[in-house]
Amino acid sequence: MKKLFCNIRITVLLIASMCCLSAMAQGIAYHNLDEAINSPVIKDTKVRNAVVDYQARLVNELVKDYNVNLIRNGEVISITIPADLFFEANATELSRKADDILYKIAQFFRVPGFYHAALAMYHDNTGSPQYCKELTDKRINSIAEWFMINTNSGRHISSFSFGDKNPILPNNSMNNRRMNRRLVIYLIPDNVMFDNAKRNLLNKR
Repeated sequence: MKKLFCNIRITVLLIASMCCLSAMAQGIAYHNLDEAINSPVIKDTKVRNAVVDYQARLVNELVKDYNVNLIRNGEVISITIPADLFFEANATELSRKADDILYKIAQFFRVPGFYHAALAMYHDNTGSPQYCKELTDKRINSIAEWFMINTNSGRHISSFSFGDKNPILPNNSMNNRRMNRRLVIYLIPDNVMFDNAKRNLLNKR
């Protein structure tokens, strides 16, 4: 009986260790998109000012190629890209042209911990809500998997799927529906950026 108890205890410890390793590999698990976007809070005013200035300069470069916005009082960049640049109609596997776009985005993850990113996938209201949600689930998984394979910052990326929720335009035309089928990438400052800000290195980038 004592030996059996010992074996059970060892098994439990092994499972717990595996779970911890898995959690470490995946990085911080945020419960929802808002939590991901708003973490971590920048408490140091000097650091915050340096981050906001850096993000503003980056947006001035990105606006030439992307639909970009600054949110969270200038601390976070959002990049909105139509989903049909990644996927064929109703498909969940990345198209051939998706690689070119994703490799350009991957440059922001060259330094692990400089950013953490939140990926959010949306669809129009074509099909049932369940169909739209399942489609965006599979699509965001395909994109998250691409980043896991092609960057060394997979553990700094969180992904979320919203189906037909939160349209940015009424779903009453082909163009509006195309705009609602979208991927939004949030570039959220993280600890390496904060450290660079403290050492006055951000203005040199």
